[in-house]
Amino acid sequence: MSIAKAISNAMSGLGATARGTETVASNLANAMTPGYARRDMVVVGSALGGGVRVDGITRIVNASLLSESRLASAAMGEASTQAAFHETMEAVVGLPGGAVALSTALTEFQTALSSAATRPDDEIRLAQVVSAADRLATRLNDAATAVEAARSTAQQAIAADVAVMNQSLGRVAQLNTRISILDADGKDATPLMDERQRLIDRIATIVPLQEIARDAGRVALFTTEGAMLLDGSVPARLDFAGADQVVAGQVVGAPLELLSLNGTALTAGQMRLFGGGSLAANFQIRDSLAPQLQFGLDHLAFDLHQRLADPLVDPSLGATDAGLFTDAGLRAEAANLVGLAGRITLNATVDPAQGGQSWRLRAGLQAASPDPVGQSAVLMALAEAVEGARPGQPGSGFSGSAGLASRVGLVESQVASRRIEALSDLAVRSSRHATITAGMMAEGVDSDAEMQRLLQYEQSYAANARVLIAVDDMINQILRM
Repeated sequence: MSIAKAISNAMSGLGATARGTETVASNLANAMTPGYARRDMVVVGSALGGGVRVDGITRIVNASLLSESRLASAAMGEASTQAAFHETMEAVVGLPGGAVALSTALTEFQTALSSAATRPDDEIRLAQVVSAADRLATRLNDAATAVEAARSTAQQAIAADVAVMNQSLGRVAQLNTRISILDADGKDATPLMDERQRLIDRIATIVPLQEIARDAGRVALFTTEGAMLLDGSVPARLDFAGADQVVAGQVVGAPLELLSLNGTALTAGQMRLFGGGSLAANFQIRDSLAPQLQFGLDHLAFDLHQRLADPLVDPSLGATDAGLFTDAGLRAEAANLVGLAGRITLNATVDPAQGGQSWRLRAGLQAASPDPVGQSAVLMALAEAVEGARPGQPGSGFSGSAGLASRVGLVESQVASRRIEALSDLAVRSSRHATITAGMMAEGVDSDAEMQRLLQYEQSYAANARVLIAVDDMINQILRM
């Protein structure tokens, strides 16, 4: 081997060693960086018969595990969104015995009625009935308001998710183009691939994705149900419109909207194309889960109203008069049931704070005078009406005859059961996500392995350096001849 060839070979080895050391340093520095994939240097022998050549830097990615990780992220995003909703609703409706529970407010109202019936002449006890009745109405109002707020939050979250998807898809399309250009020029595009992976991972929490490799380092993106999001340089465009606030009674089409894909509105059946992530969970909250709870609260409010608006309970009432509880001051009607829980109020005629007189609880809401002060028939009838078993409103979901306390307890138990089921589902999905994430970490940067490679590069560097030292000694010997 000539001296020139030896120098060339050693220099190529030193260059490859330096590049390999940089790769190890990058791996160690970014071991915990989201989206970062381990690098490996590809070295080939020189085509001229000596030395080595760096043929590029390869990203080491387990495609199947990455795909599973994204599906797990979408599933956990859906479960966590629903679990948060159910926890909020349980906190508002409450659990039996809880300080803010509907059942607690109802029990306080029943206790106040029973106490006043034993001393109908006691103004303090009548005032306690008024206060307890007002708290019960307020608790129903608060629960209904929380349901509307949850629907509004879901509406806003949908809009935010759509904005993130559009922005991220646009950026992925740009990165596809830049990566293909660098690939054609033979330049390192791995940092852009890392950024692209982070963006795709971000989208994957919103909707489950499938990533398909294309030529020149590009990728195509589809939802797992088949909607095309990106295949080429132009991403799909998602649109979502609607007011930020959602109120009781609003449904899809009147006036709530679904998604539009590339300018075409999706039907309810086509929405399954985007099922499985936080986006689908927010649509479920807005259009199904929250209205389901609103339905139960409205029927509870109507049951409460009807029990105490019966002329058999309060003979002073006419067929069109509101009872102790009103629909915003009027008699509640089955035809206008939606949103009643948010509108139900204490009848102003018995509330001194609204110019009413508490003695009407004793004498009757439409009574002409408070006498005699010892009459307790109306108070006893009110207490019995609340406690007694009555058939539920047709279509209410309350089967058979039951007291109001039983129906309130049923709604509370349903809310608690849904919360438990949602948290159980979240625990399962979180466990799966954690397992896959651990697998991803194991497939990623192994610091021990990287240190071993670093030692190998150190040995390679020393070997090539010794060649150069030997060549230098030979040249010096020749010059001294």
